[in-house]
Amino acid sequence: MEWADVNFERAEWRIKETKNGTPQTVTLSPEALAVLRDRKPEQPSRFIFPGRGKTGHLAEPKKAWDRILTSAGIDDLRIHDLRRTLGSWQAKTGASLAIIGKSLNHKNQNTTAIYARLDLDPVRDSVNAATSAMMAAAGVKTSADVVKIGRRTAINSDNKIKVTD
Repeated sequence: MEWADVNFERAEWRIKETKNGTPQTVTLSPEALAVLRDRKPEQPSRFIFPGRGKTGHLAEPKKAWDRILTSAGIDDLRIHDLRRTLGSWQAKTGASLAIIGKSLNHKNQNTTAIYARLDLDPVRDSVNAATSAMMAAAGVKTSADVVKIGRRTAINSDNKIKVTD
């Protein structure tokens, strides 16, 4: 990651070539921008994470990652799990597969589809709402959302709706 590839005004990081061979523009959250601003040296440098090796930058942060995990009391977490966690939370908060795929730079939407399967809460809510509506329409179950015309409703002392003919 090079300073020249970060645009603070647009909150973006441009990766020239990713592992799938394509470029990617990564949107940077306010939290990521704050970390980068804190890291920015007073003297110009090329790399955001400089290193002592041949490349001049950090290539594999195994030791630092191990220190982070030890400090946090976590036994088994890979850096790539953070990427998966972002995709999972995007799905959980309602992002479309197209948006998740774009943010993770997936070439194939099937790769992104796994994130839609991880959280069943929206699916469960939809199934429950549809089932309840069908049962209420069939007269098998009265739903709190259904108001039957010609009947009187009242709220009893337990704050429950009571329907009378």
